[in-house]
Amino acid sequence: MSSEDGEHDVETGESGSPSSGFLQKLQSVSATISLILSPVAILLVSLWVSNESMGGGGVSWSEGDAKRVFNWHPVLMIVAYSIMNFAALIFRVSGTSSTRGMSDAGIKRRGTIKAIHGYVWVACFIIGMVAMFAVFKSHNDAVSGYIANLYSLHSWVGVLVISLYILQLTVGIFAFGGLVGGTSRLAVPSLMEIHKYTGALLHLLITATIMLGIQEKEGFVQCWYEVTEADLIPIQNYGKIPSACKISHGLGLIVLLMGVFTSFALARFPVL
Repeated sequence: MSSEDGEHDVETGESGSPSSGFLQKLQSVSATISLILSPVAILLVSLWVSNESMGGGGVSWSEGDAKRVFNWHPVLMIVAYSIMNFAALIFRVSGTSSTRGMSDAGIKRRGTIKAIHGYVWVACFIIGMVAMFAVFKSHNDAVSGYIANLYSLHSWVGVLVISLYILQLTVGIFAFGGLVGGTSRLAVPSLMEIHKYTGALLHLLITATIMLGIQEKEGFVQCWYEVTEADLIPIQNYGKIPSACKISHGLGLIVLLMGVFTSFALARFPVL
């Protein structure tokens, strides 16, 4: 997210804390649910790559074990996404969404939260780069056999999203991290608004990209079952779906819910 993704210009009470309207209370609940879902996603992706259908199960970094090397990719991407989810919501859950009416102590605390937000984004970038390297390492393994790179819609969208992430991170560090003098919220309000919008957009784009990746991998795992007649009531045959695919289906739904709840929590609603 942006350096201030959770920063909303909401009304504040005399104490300096944001006023709590009905929508704001729902946003707090939404943020909490999203944060609870984060470790669930990490658990599910761990179970997924441990399944025998996922290259024998588990992870590896050894040459000649390309399928298990690849398994690092979904694991690290989900870890990065879950941590980023925390960074996106940290302003809201910490009660530092707005500086309006905030005491000096509150402003100082918000500065600490802002620093944590930035550091976590840098950490997510590093984890994401390792995840990307795992893909290229597995595809360029001479022992296991070469596989084409960047041929799928998931990979193309992923490159665009990573490029936007790098741009967002760079702007955040230099414009709002204190590295460039004069680039404060008051000095560049328009840049801050773009930064916040792009951060929220990035979260949705990453959510979609992860789901594309899960769908692509499910094709390789062969997430289907044989039928001998018209499958008019599919739910009756769901027991035939491979176990790895049931797990990845659940992971995809959890990621989708995280995207929905976080998006709602970051929305800028008036206090009603």
